[in-house]
Amino acid sequence: MREKLTIAFAVIILMIMIPYLGTMALTGTVGAGITSIEELDTGKTVSLELDGQYVVLDVEAYLAGILPAAMDGSEEPETWKALAVIERTNIYKRMEGHGNIDQKDLGMTYLTEEEIRELWGERNYEPGMELAEQAILDTAGQTLKYDGEWIDALYHRVSPGNTVSAEELLGEAVPYLVSVASSQDIQSKDYMNISTLSKEEIQELTITEQTEHGYVRKVICNGEELTGEEMQERYGLSSLNFYVEDMGEEYRIVCLGKGHGLGLSLYGANELAGQKKTYEAILQYYYPGTQLDSEWK
Repeated sequence: MREKLTIAFAVIILMIMIPYLGTMALTGTVGAGITSIEELDTGKTVSLELDGQYVVLDVEAYLAGILPAAMDGSEEPETWKALAVIERTNIYKRMEGHGNIDQKDLGMTYLTEEEIRELWGERNYEPGMELAEQAILDTAGQTLKYDGEWIDALYHRVSPGNTVSAEELLGEAVPYLVSVASSQDIQSKDYMNISTLSKEEIQELTITEQTEHGYVRKVICNGEELTGEEMQERYGLSSLNFYVEDMGEEYRIVCLGKGHGLGLSLYGANELAGQKKTYEAILQYYYPGTQLDSEWK
């Protein structure tokens, strides 16, 4: 009889523990009962100056201020989750195993509540922040790795129809930064951007080296050789993928896509999310060969 009671008791305990263990397996932490990012404590922090005061935020709370800088508040929940994993990965990689990092060393844009309200507008603030915070909770502690190492989780707003590989753009192959189709991006309002430069300012503008998919490596501008990045920065171009048209009185520069084109396309990711793709599937598509891992400590 005593043995039967012992077995019955063990079964009851196991039934109670299964959901608990399942949560730990998926998130790397005990997620039960946590309903706010302020309750999350990873042991990893970011130091920054807010309103004239130096504060220290847990990485998860810090994410709530940087995700909105890349979004407009209306994106799909799975897109928010993908971005939460991406930015968490980038933070952990730059931390290099340390427990704290200064905001200045991250090079990320952190927005205060007032700045987010101004960026999105009052109508979008509450629903947008609900999406952001829920995405952080749902992915708490999750990062992307390749062969056990944190990846450079690069992303951009809109691709020109295909993302670009690191080998094509930078001349160095990175196994998870390869070219993948993102044809839905051509539907974006930011797919094409046109800039004009007067010939009073620019007498000569010639592209001398481009990649297979149109990313500019070198140009001659008024007799000076510039890299594509230098040209983009100097004249505020929206993309490294551009071509030049001589219009007589001016040069017209037609840019395709928005950003550097490496890694995940936010617009493409959001379209996939709208097709019911999970954030795990989206991340695997844009960063092939990577693994989703939990870094909760």
